[in-house]
Amino acid sequence: MEKIASLILSPDASIQDAAKILQGQEIKIVLVCAPDRRLLGTVTDGDIRRAVGEGRDLSATVAKIMNQFPKTTGNHSNPDELADYMRREVVRHLPELDSEGRVVNVFVLDGLENPSAKDSAVVLMAGGEGLRLRPLTENTPKPLLKVGNKPVLERQIEHLRSQGFRRFYLSINYLGHMIEDYFGDGGVWDVQISYLKESKPLGTAGALSLLEPQSRPFIVCNGDIITKTSFGNMLTCFEEDNVHGTIGVREFSNTVPYGCVQLKDGRIVSIREKPTFRHLINAGVYVLAPDVLKLVPEDEYYDMPTVFNDLIRRGLPTNVYQITEEWVDIGRVDDLAWAQQHFGPDGGQT
Repeated sequence: MEKIASLILSPDASIQDAAKILQGQEIKIVLVCAPDRRLLGTVTDGDIRRAVGEGRDLSATVAKIMNQFPKTTGNHSNPDELADYMRREVVRHLPELDSEGRVVNVFVLDGLENPSAKDSAVVLMAGGEGLRLRPLTENTPKPLLKVGNKPVLERQIEHLRSQGFRRFYLSINYLGHMIEDYFGDGGVWDVQISYLKESKPLGTAGALSLLEPQSRPFIVCNGDIITKTSFGNMLTCFEEDNVHGTIGVREFSNTVPYGCVQLKDGRIVSIREKPTFRHLINAGVYVLAPDVLKLVPEDEYYDMPTVFNDLIRRGLPTNVYQITEEWVDIGRVDDLAWAQQHFGPDGGQT
């Protein structure tokens, strides 16, 4: 119960208070509770980032951004059934409540899943020049920029390894020798690393033409993101849905700072004051079937949107996997600065 107590805030606590809890805990959820521990709502990292993106005052109460209707469970003695439920509902954290609605536990999907060794390969795209991060990338490839005390790409490999992935391919081009020197054959991390060496920029998918044939679905991930998502779960969903390609997506919202007028036949039909629009955006994480490699042209620029458009044109099924966990893209200077502050100079979170 001590661990649960560290996750609890009152509804009149500030958004900033919630952000501090999320930064300092392995369990990435805040439980907004009444004094008797009755659950009123939850706050996740995504809620904080949306609040920041909407320009909210971080001193405002956490009640203004909490999810008032989170998914919860009662007593659950079968961990396999619970993990299946959480995967179906796309939730990483599930509060357990007693008959009075009081929090007694929080289930975390990572702790319910089996981290046994995975047969599938992981391709990490690390060949970009990082132009938007200049001058930081003039002498350092973007994947080797440090967040906390370790490079972004190292964080990715460690997280994937913790989920059972052992076989990696790093696509390299710009300052690729530095990446190869740093990671070598992967032995330091108890993984196997091979390199896909581009002679010229080939886009986010072109380097797959250098990948040897695969017998299992494989993961492709941009080399400039940090995420706590369960890649094993994403792979399982891919196989269960019998598709050829899956895109990891994130919810992104933007608020128009004006009243929006809708017309029909020259007449006003509605006025919406400062509406918020929500979209699913490409998170730079994919699962592909082995036969997709046959679509990739040799030594030509080819990107992931083209891969999926080609699959769609051929009538081959594709789907999405919604990433609800922490996700940080360090493609821009302000994003990198946010990540460095979030993870701390000592490496903080991993």
